[in-house]
Amino acid sequence: MSQSNLYLVQDEEKATAELRCVYNLQKKIETEIAQGDFSEAKLLAVDILNSLNELEFLRSRKMNQDELSRVVIQLEKQGIVSAMVKWPNE
Repeated sequence: MSQSNLYLVQDEEKATAELRCVYNLQKKIETEIAQGDFSEAKLLAVDILNSLNELEFLRSRKMNQDELSRVVIQLEKQGIVSAMVKWPNE
């Protein structure tokens, strides 16, 4: 399964490491369940959840960047080449 285009270039290495971690933890969970060590399997499941949360965060960074790029392109098509952004309280 290709992960290209799911993450920002600077996040790809971290995403790959997190994915590898998830897959390795899945295998360990299967082993712990087979051995009857459900407490350890639950701890490993928490680690999987943490990795999945990180992957979700990294994916959202890419989606936000893609949306920003689309907005910039739309603005350029409308002839707006620069803008000043102000915070709501300014």
